[in-house]
Amino acid sequence: MKRAFTLIELLVVIAIIAILAALLLPALSRAKARGLQVQCLNNLKQLQTGWQLYLGDNNDTMPPNIWDGMPGASAGSAPGSWVVGNAYDISPTNIQNGVLWPHTSSIAIYHCPADTSKSSDNQTLRWRTYSLLNYLGADTTVTNQYSARGKQKGNQLKQTSTVVAFACEDESSINDGIFLVDPSPGNLWRDLPTSRHSQGGTFSFVDGHVEYWKWKSGGEPDVTDDLARVQAALPEP
Repeated sequence: MKRAFTLIELLVVIAIIAILAALLLPALSRAKARGLQVQCLNNLKQLQTGWQLYLGDNNDTMPPNIWDGMPGASAGSAPGSWVVGNAYDISPTNIQNGVLWPHTSSIAIYHCPADTSKSSDNQTLRWRTYSLLNYLGADTTVTNQYSARGKQKGNQLKQTSTVVAFACEDESSINDGIFLVDPSPGNLWRDLPTSRHSQGGTFSFVDGHVEYWKWKSGGEPDVTDDLARVQAALPEP
């Protein structure tokens, strides 16, 4: 006579499966998050390489990074900038019309794989997640108390390994192609870096390397330690 499983045995098996699933699912979730973070860092690495190639092809001149004058969420980058237009645009043409495109001619590397925010039609995924630090390729016609930090040539930078270039920007603040940060003693975020990568953000640096920064706040970057860390990575005057 064939022996069937008893109810108790079936319940034990189900309980074991449930325990194993509870143990494995968080690990799988962390592995997926880590994979997205690595892909984002790779995108930034490719953008930074394109930025460096642009310098090599243009007598050490940085790709322009200029505001088009539109206010608030409508702000975009002016024609002739590394990208043009606004991050809400439903077409990738504003990326393709940027001066960096010949050196970074893959639409995919402009978008963080963990960014699920939508374009202006509320249906299309945004094409761009990354912005370039406001002091790199800065508009020479704008003068203010921070103008001395603005650079147009690669050789104007003293410590290339410590100067942030591209940032993965938070979906709540991205608009133009500029990642705007006031130096110390500024005490508020003008543009907000992302926290979508396990409560941390990703950056490229002028020398070509990329980094992941875990925010001390445990959530969105705070206006004390986290802001100070980014401010320390700005070009010297």
